[in-house]
Amino acid sequence: MKIIHTSDIHLASKLTSRLPSSKVASRRRELTQSFLRMCSEGMNMGASAMIIAGDLFDTEKITRRELDSLLAIIERAEAMTFFYLPGNHERDALAASGEQLPKNLIFFGKDWTYYKLGDTTLVGRSETAADMFDTLRLSPYDKNIVVLHGELRDRSAAGGVIGLTDAADKNIDYMALGHYHTYGKTPIDRRGVAVYSGTPEGRGFDEVGEMGFSLISCDEGGVRHRFVPFAKRKLYITDVDITGALRTTDVERRIAEATADIGSEHLIRVNFIGERELELRCDKAFLTDRFSEKFYYFEIKDSSKLLTRAEDYRFDKSLKGEFIRLCLADETLTDEEKEKIIHCGLSALAGEAFDE
Repeated sequence: MKIIHTSDIHLASKLTSRLPSSKVASRRRELTQSFLRMCSEGMNMGASAMIIAGDLFDTEKITRRELDSLLAIIERAEAMTFFYLPGNHERDALAASGEQLPKNLIFFGKDWTYYKLGDTTLVGRSETAADMFDTLRLSPYDKNIVVLHGELRDRSAAGGVIGLTDAADKNIDYMALGHYHTYGKTPIDRRGVAVYSGTPEGRGFDEVGEMGFSLISCDEGGVRHRFVPFAKRKLYITDVDITGALRTTDVERRIAEATADIGSEHLIRVNFIGERELELRCDKAFLTDRFSEKFYYFEIKDSSKLLTRAEDYRFDKSLKGEFIRLCLADETLTDEEKEKIIHCGLSALAGEAFDE
């Protein structure tokens, strides 16, 4: 038997903090289509069930259209049974919607809720408690999968805290977790492993790298799993060293080289690093427009440091030299404040608008 383990899909995300308005609606539809593709992929792999370990939706306020789209996908995937654990984002919104739910959609309750699939036991609960593993009853002769949503720590507690020490020696083969958005696995004891499936499709730049789901196999050999990369679009953070660059075209060439192997369908954040020459008047707006034509989404973050040395301007009698000397000598300013003031002042002296 094969089971897909997924979580943190976050349907109905606003996405407005990252994407321009022109792309928000289409990206939200892509997240729904990603769930549909995952169902199809699962059936093609021979999966008979899917575990959704919380945060299927991003909010408790689910619109009728968003809900209808989800339920239609689940209903059409009639060859699979969906075992759903409400997360901290949507809570009980799905169960309380008043909609007629598909027969192949099954909920875990607030306390331990057990389901049997042959010699495999699926058990989960949507609320955590300090003593919750004391009441967990699993046969050592079954294949046992526990479903929870929260943060792994040493000891369990209310508020989404799952204790690894508490889970040890409870006959758990696989703990299907939700809450963290990247794949990860941690041993529970000699028998079991705790696994975060991660989100199948990244939304922000705290979700870089491969995204996908976990495919669980339950057979004569026991309970095994493997991570399946799945995301349509990946998110990349790429450092670009702008040390020594004197013109926007120099920076443009370095960005092009750093992103040459990244596909146009992905989302890119370029992070400037190194020491920025005082003479560099980098047009970030131009560069953003230039590379937004190549990638689905492109942005620039500037973590470089302005290269300023007081001795370079000791004998400079120009207004620029006097201004820089005054800023660098002001002990009431932090290095970051000095950099911002110098940047703004030089832009003003050059008759240019300045950015943040």
